[in-house]
Amino acid sequence: MVVRARPLQTFPAARLPAPGHRLLLAYGWVIGPLLAGYLFLDRAFAYLHVPGTPLYVGELVLVLGVVAVLASTGYLRVPLRDESILALLALFVLWGLARSLPGLGEYGIDTIRDSAVWYYAVFAFLIVAALARAPELLDRLLDGLARLTPWLLLWLPAAVLLVPFAASAPEVPFSDVSVLSHKSGNAAAAALLVLAGMWLSPRRVRARTAWSLLALLVIALVATQNRGGLLGAAAGAMVWLAFHRDRLRIVAKAAALITIGVTLISLLEVSVPVGGLQGRAFSTAQLVDNVRSIFGSEVEGNLLGTVGGREELWTRVIERQVAEDQLLTGAGFGPNLASEVGILDAGTDALRTPHNSHLNILARMGVLGFALWVAVWVGWYWRMVHGVRRLQRLGLGRRRQAAGLSLSFATAVLVSTFFDPQLEGAQVAALLWTMFGVGVAVTSRSPRFDGALRSGAPEVPRSGGT
Repeated sequence: MVVRARPLQTFPAARLPAPGHRLLLAYGWVIGPLLAGYLFLDRAFAYLHVPGTPLYVGELVLVLGVVAVLASTGYLRVPLRDESILALLALFVLWGLARSLPGLGEYGIDTIRDSAVWYYAVFAFLIVAALARAPELLDRLLDGLARLTPWLLLWLPAAVLLVPFAASAPEVPFSDVSVLSHKSGNAAAAALLVLAGMWLSPRRVRARTAWSLLALLVIALVATQNRGGLLGAAAGAMVWLAFHRDRLRIVAKAAALITIGVTLISLLEVSVPVGGLQGRAFSTAQLVDNVRSIFGSEVEGNLLGTVGGREELWTRVIERQVAEDQLLTGAGFGPNLASEVGILDAGTDALRTPHNSHLNILARMGVLGFALWVAVWVGWYWRMVHGVRRLQRLGLGRRRQAAGLSLSFATAVLVSTFFDPQLEGAQVAALLWTMFGVGVAVTSRSPRFDGALRSGAPEVPRSGGT
């Protein structure tokens, strides 16, 4: 099947190699299924790989995209020149590369594994190039998310409840990862993504309220096991509510639902007869304890222990950076930061980071890398907030939906990754950086993007859909 895409007027096809065109189109076709696989299967999908190689499915798609861009450099070269936020992100990636190279000789594959926190950012550049080549990819991705929404929302509650059985479930071929290893925080981010997608869509969504309640159930189940996931989903929801046209009506409905829910929780003791992780039950009582602990209330059980252990790890990592004069440039990639500060045995690889992606960047890339990290996200948010308002004034509903989705999902991940190293795994990082790039493309004022993304089919709201 041959896919014909509208070429950008500013990138004449004669100046760019035809193979690069086809490879970018191929990347546009595979990025959707890749992200869908992460949403449904999480780590189990991320660990699919070619036997005998260190390349997993995400890295294979990443390689395809890089080769495509190298064969059609114009589709990325011009955006890099015109979009300052991409240039800033490129500096962050280059600094990560510079801090990785010294560790390759001593730590080998561990250096590459730890470098995922910066090299997955390449997904942002690839989606920008793909959208420049095939603007209709935006509609394809949004329509694909809409079609997957009911299936994802039906599966996610089961995925969260089945995690305690992961140890006895089959493993992904050629790995020691269970097929049921769906991290609860990632499930909350996925539920938030489809929830925001439904309410930000300019098109009519059937049974939206019913599907929304199911998404909230997923977040509630996650909240019994993972407070970071709850905080991230709440932060992401606040973002999309801020940009929704009927936000006051939605907030009123949400307040009524929360009031009813809190009342029922106080009167009923609901518990799922499935054991949770670390002794945490899937119950209303556990949910209440987790919420109380977020606001500083003392609770019994292992909640305080996990908070204390995490804070001890963070403190030791920072103290070690200062003591060894590594605060400016970081420890680099390869060392096991957790074992080096005495949290784990030296031979244990279960945890290699400070269990906080932001702190991991500071520890490995130093203040210089962390400053670039902060600058990238501050610049991106500044751009996105103004861009969403501009798209609303212009009546570009689909592009506004994509921008709002990007803002909402990014906020959820950036908050929850304070408590869970989500950006070190492709299952969240590929989604985050793809949304970053989509946000850059849809909010661009450059004729190269603005004209191309406007040139698609008219944005006429239609009934139906998911």
